[in-house]
Amino acid sequence: MRAKRSFLETLLEKIVRFCFRAYFVLVHRISVRGLENIPKDGRKLVVVCNHASYFDGPILWAFLGLDLKMLVNRLVSEVPLLKPFMNNHLTVQIDPLNSYSLKKAIDFVNEGVPLLVFPEGRVTTTGNLMKMYDGAGFIAAKTGAFILPVNLKNTDRLLTSKAPNKKRIFSKIIMTIGKIQDPLVLTGVNGREKRQQASTKIYDMLANLKYEVNNQPVTLGKMFIDKCRENAKRPAFMDISNKEITYKRSLTGGFALGGYFAKFEDKNIGVLLPNITPTALLFFGLQLFGKTPAFLNYSGGPASISTAMEIAKLNIIVTSKQFLEKIKIDPAIFKEKKLIYIEELKNEITAGAKVLALIKTLMPNVFFKEKAGADKETAVILFTSGSEGIPKGVCLSHENIISNVNQALAKIDVRESDVILNALPIFHSFGLTVGTILPFYSGAKTFLYVSPLHYRVVPEIAYDQNCTILLGTSTFLNGFSKKAHPFDFYSLRYIFCGAEALSEKVFENYAKTYGKRILTGYGATECAPIVSMNNAMEYEHGTAGRFLPGIEYKLEKVEGIEGENTGRLYVKGKNIMKGYLNNEKANNKFLLQDEGWYDTGDIVEITPKGYVKIVGRLKRFAKISGEMISLTAVEEAVNSKLTGGKEAAILFEADEKKGEKLILIANNTSVTLKEIREILSEKGFSELAVPRDIRFIKEIPKLGTGKVDYVKLKASQAV
Repeated sequence: MRAKRSFLETLLEKIVRFCFRAYFVLVHRISVRGLENIPKDGRKLVVVCNHASYFDGPILWAFLGLDLKMLVNRLVSEVPLLKPFMNNHLTVQIDPLNSYSLKKAIDFVNEGVPLLVFPEGRVTTTGNLMKMYDGAGFIAAKTGAFILPVNLKNTDRLLTSKAPNKKRIFSKIIMTIGKIQDPLVLTGVNGREKRQQASTKIYDMLANLKYEVNNQPVTLGKMFIDKCRENAKRPAFMDISNKEITYKRSLTGGFALGGYFAKFEDKNIGVLLPNITPTALLFFGLQLFGKTPAFLNYSGGPASISTAMEIAKLNIIVTSKQFLEKIKIDPAIFKEKKLIYIEELKNEITAGAKVLALIKTLMPNVFFKEKAGADKETAVILFTSGSEGIPKGVCLSHENIISNVNQALAKIDVRESDVILNALPIFHSFGLTVGTILPFYSGAKTFLYVSPLHYRVVPEIAYDQNCTILLGTSTFLNGFSKKAHPFDFYSLRYIFCGAEALSEKVFENYAKTYGKRILTGYGATECAPIVSMNNAMEYEHGTAGRFLPGIEYKLEKVEGIEGENTGRLYVKGKNIMKGYLNNEKANNKFLLQDEGWYDTGDIVEITPKGYVKIVGRLKRFAKISGEMISLTAVEEAVNSKLTGGKEAAILFEADEKKGEKLILIANNTSVTLKEIREILSEKGFSELAVPRDIRFIKEIPKLGTGKVDYVKLKASQAV
């Protein structure tokens, strides 16, 4: 039982608590949200919180108003400087190497004493959630206690923090008390599995709360202003010109470019530009003036661009003469459109307009007013790749994009000191949200490169600029690895891969040659784009990670596909698009028939630990002798073994005997069906998965994302 304290001890504690509260209110302008979530009925309670500074314990003790005990590491509590604060009647010392030391903490909880636990067991050095120890979950599960999650925002910027972010003496602190969670119900078959499951559930609570705290209604324009002011002198963008531009100059550029297009009545502005700094500034600048950029996917050729312009009813196209020549697009397809060349804009923006942009930079919130509900409006129009059909115009709102950024940042740490190398085209949601907006939101620097196909140049930039995060698809990462020096990627902390399945061959190459683990994710343009992702904290090889916070999912059974946790994936969340542009049929299915659940069209398996394993696209299955065969799985298995520049794609056509049959399309005549049969047999595929015919093509057609262009491939083979 807790020892009774004397009147003087109680009085002293109240005075100290008052002093702490006064300090944090006056110096750090702390705001406390969710006090109504603190239970008043004396139930068993475990409080869990992120741990970013040595002030976290005193903050919670001062403002929660609970007569709690704090779990602390016995070894740390013996440090002379910390001993007075961590070795007293308010703390419970435990030995992390001795699980029996938790017994005392368990006894306190069972007696009705609220227990405060920092599940990370240490102050974070990344600014984000780190490894979760079993203690919090074990105690909660063992006692049947309710769990109260708390989030402390901005304590990673205090002088008592170890995070790499810029420190601020008077950093404003926001304390958010989440909704109380029911006692843990664990289903693991043994003690170890149960402890891991408990730890995962605690981690999810804290990650979800972090997402909810950060994901406040805001437009990209307001976010752009806030981040530019907050990080004024820090580098924001750099491109092939080797000119570095700061956040402050980015704001001036955004006001200047956006102001130029504000004079046009058109709401939608077409953008046909490569990855260069002006493209990013144009995107943000248009947000400042309520314009909607519509990025044109140039990888699909003139027909794709024409379709997109028609769907979005574009009259104004921002492009580059030099760029049009490089991608060999005839300007004639833009007949009756107003072409504005980025090379000429510098001279077309008057001196007066530039001065006005500078004035607006000094007082941005005077000139930018955010309307109520503006975060629900369309921020950008992106076009699907059209790898299996006609491209659709996807309308993503400000809420969709910023929600997805916050969902990702709840699971990964992107720091102000990071340098992100983004060679993925901005017309693709991966290149826009993950490669451009997310780094800017995090105060990091982004190096924009014009093409991911320059396999020799990209690794050299990673080395020269000391890049810490690299983005790519499996195809592009494979290309980089063939030209890179083993030391080119020495400074990389993370390599994120998306847009297509990661080849096992590529994964092993990076691990063995460069000592880097590639982290995979899964998503779609309609999801802004990330749905799930592996990260340094949560990783399961061969999967696309766990679902991000704030995303619901459901599986629909598919005939011929076995597995209790396997089916057609539907997802819902704030990151899911508003709808398709001028496409009543598709919107009717999405908004009405599916009630806002986005049909990914993918067959996935959810592993026992909650990881998403992609089985294949529903459209890319063939039914042979009553069995569903994944074309994607066969294609990946074949390509994992082909060497010497050989590549293959799988199609199917009708077959009188078995319903359908597989066709292999190869780019090299030395590929034989016997070789393919041996590869698939070695990989464990049945005879039904072996292609019955082989055809040859000079080059497998690809989209700008590196995916196979199945529309062109089918047309070339008349399949």
